Amino acid sequence: MSRVGSFITALTRLSIRHARIVLVGSWILAALCALVASHLQVLGDFSRLLPPNATAVRHLRELERRTRVLADYLIGVESDDPGRRAAAAADLRVRLRTIDQSLIAGITSDDAVSRRYVWDNRYLFAPLADLVGVRDALEAEAERLNPWSLRLDTDDTSGASPPTKVTEFEDRLSNMKLESEAPGTIVSKDGRLQLLIVRATFASDDSIRGQKLTALLDQATRRIEHDHPGVRVGMTGDVINTGAEHRALLRGMLTSTLFTIVSVVGGLLLFYRSLTAVGALGWSLCVGVLATFAFTRVTIGHLNLASAFLSSIVIGNGINFGLVYLARYFEELRSGLTNSDALLLAAVGSAPGTVTAAIAAAVAYGSLAVTQFRGFRDFGIIGAVGMLLCWVTAYTVLPAGLLWLGPRIGAVDTGWFSKVLTRCTPRLGASVMHIGFSVLGATALLGIFYLTHEPFEDDLRNLRSVSPDLGEASRWMRKFDRAFGTGISGGFVIGVDERTQAPAVVQKLKAVDEGKPVRAHLFSQVHSLDELLPADQNLKLAVLADLRGLLDSPALKGLPIKEQQQLKQLRPPDNLSALTDADVPQEVAWPYTERDGTRGKLILANTGLGVDTWRLHSLEHFADTLRDLQLGPYVVVGGSAFVFSDMISMMRIDGPRATCIALAGSACVVLLLLGARRHGLVTLASASLGVLGMLSIVCLLGIKVNFLDFVALPITIGIGVDYAVNIAARAKQLSTPNGGHRAVITTGPVVILCSFTTIIGYASLLFSLNRGIHSFGLCAMIGELTCLATAIVFTPALLDWRTKHSHNPISTDDAVTDNTSS
Repeated sequence: MSRVGSFITALTRLSIRHARIVLVGSWILAALCALVASHLQVLGDFSRLLPPNATAVRHLRELERRTRVLADYLIGVESDDPGRRAAAAADLRVRLRTIDQSLIAGITSDDAVSRRYVWDNRYLFAPLADLVGVRDALEAEAERLNPWSLRLDTDDTSGASPPTKVTEFEDRLSNMKLESEAPGTIVSKDGRLQLLIVRATFASDDSIRGQKLTALLDQATRRIEHDHPGVRVGMTGDVINTGAEHRALLRGMLTSTLFTIVSVVGGLLLFYRSLTAVGALGWSLCVGVLATFAFTRVTIGHLNLASAFLSSIVIGNGINFGLVYLARYFEELRSGLTNSDALLLAAVGSAPGTVTAAIAAAVAYGSLAVTQFRGFRDFGIIGAVGMLLCWVTAYTVLPAGLLWLGPRIGAVDTGWFSKVLTRCTPRLGASVMHIGFSVLGATALLGIFYLTHEPFEDDLRNLRSVSPDLGEASRWMRKFDRAFGTGISGGFVIGVDERTQAPAVVQKLKAVDEGKPVRAHLFSQVHSLDELLPADQNLKLAVLADLRGLLDSPALKGLPIKEQQQLKQLRPPDNLSALTDADVPQEVAWPYTERDGTRGKLILANTGLGVDTWRLHSLEHFADTLRDLQLGPYVVVGGSAFVFSDMISMMRIDGPRATCIALAGSACVVLLLLGARRHGLVTLASASLGVLGMLSIVCLLGIKVNFLDFVALPITIGIGVDYAVNIAARAKQLSTPNGGHRAVITTGPVVILCSFTTIIGYASLLFSLNRGIHSFGLCAMIGELTCLATAIVFTPALLDWRTKHSHNPISTDDAVTDNTSS
């Protein structure tokens, strides 16, 4: 530790000697970092939590490059008056066509094009059996009209008569014609709700273009409601939901950050009762936080769903080092030292605890950085760097600021807190120690039980946000599901490497549900471009050629003129040929058309009733089943089910790995800096009790681990070390009987203040509208309280065990004025 002490002494002396340069440099650095950090984006897509090389992410990005339509809006026009509804929908269609076409790939308001396409190619879409039946009927009729034909089966009345087959085919064509000419709007059976689908040219997580198009669509829909009284217009879909989640995330970030700043500053002012001292501390922290997020912008480039709220956490946790330093500084001032000497001795005296705490916290955060799961990795990198940068600014910018403000600060008296703590802190060392070890054993058993009995959250609804925007979008989606059935939006895409592979893949998917009841189906729909092309075209063309020959032959001249005229209307055109992918209208083929114009290599599918899309175990089963089909090495599959499946699989591997690294790393830091003797071992025992206490309470409350709140465990390991090590390091410096109790009286107040600021940082997460982040804040607060309790109660009792107690009790004044020279 002597080398560390020498380094810190040199660092602080340099900062004091060049205080003005340090302060000016901090202002310039803060301005530059603020400029860089202002360009930091928050990406709320769950796929951003996975590494780029994860199978689900690779496939998703590949499909994003290939597909032309990546997201959609479902717009509903609703009215009790069908006439008003139709007029409003028609007006809306006109307005939608005036919107920036670089944002809209297409608009589907009816299926008229599809029905006209079928009518124009009616002979090829007619069932082969029907065509064969008509041909056989006409051949039989021609034979009947042939005077030289010898018929021996005139009494055979089995089956339909030849005229009946022809009549049935005529009726089929007549119905197809009526359908092709009918209005093609997508309207519910009761006529109250009409649907329009707007297809976007960008992915749902493209927040910039998503906000722009959503604003334009919202403006258009509000105008429709104004111009058509009695009509309600609402929207939902991928972009709406993603945008609402993104807004909820940003609002939560802003609220939590403001709450943290206001609450922390208020608490510091109450404790120190010095605006200038709090100002100096706040500025040093501000520089560290801005540098942290500038580093994030340069290295990582964005924040994800897990790291979005790190601003509050870095503020609440990163301020601890400056708090300990500031408290020690005031102690030195009260002992009569000059400002410069107090700054230097405060740095040397507080460094052993804060250095150990900073490195342990960085290791705890850094344990997440070695994982592949980006939700953990990014969080860990930002947190670790933030702790180290906040420590550096606490021992450079803060002493420079305190030196500059020294005459204005004076010797702030925080002894009132120590007096309160003296009266409240128990002196029953042995009893507390025995109780602590008993609790340690009990919590260890409970923690093991919790971790080994499926601790992971299964309900994805507990990872979503709750906001008015999302509630409104969900309400409209339920309306569409009731009116038009599920599967209108969403689903997933499968991309094949060769056009010829598509039919085989479709067949494999459909074969999965063969013989199963509908409620057990994994797929509700499986569609490909092949469905838009007639089946058995070559066979049909041969039959149609026979029909054409029969209708042109003189064999049917014996029929009445009226029947001959009717049959002529059935005559297939001369220029019939097999339809190809290129013959399908773009308005119908767009879902299967790639950006380069290639058609037919995309397959669309939706999950069936046998898949609960809100349950992780159901999504895992679905994803595993699909992947086990061995669709081909170059077949890519994209969808949320596969993203969540990969997330939970990776979390099961990376979670224990990160926890073990955090435990081992923190233990090594403590033992290296405090030694493998009493003070180091007590620190580890106290930290263990705090961590296990958190797990036990979480278990008793029934809180499940999700993609976001799991990071509370490694962080709590770092926090457990943070508080205990400051008390243990102070007791080691005192080297007196009852050193643990003396340490908690002198250092305990600032440790409690550190805990207060950190709790505020975590409590601010409760303002988040996202349930997963809310859960993380709650778990971290529990860990904070358990670690603080063990540090204040268990650590001093264990440190003073088997030490010679002083016959004279510690006076309050002695406790308050105790300093490094004691």
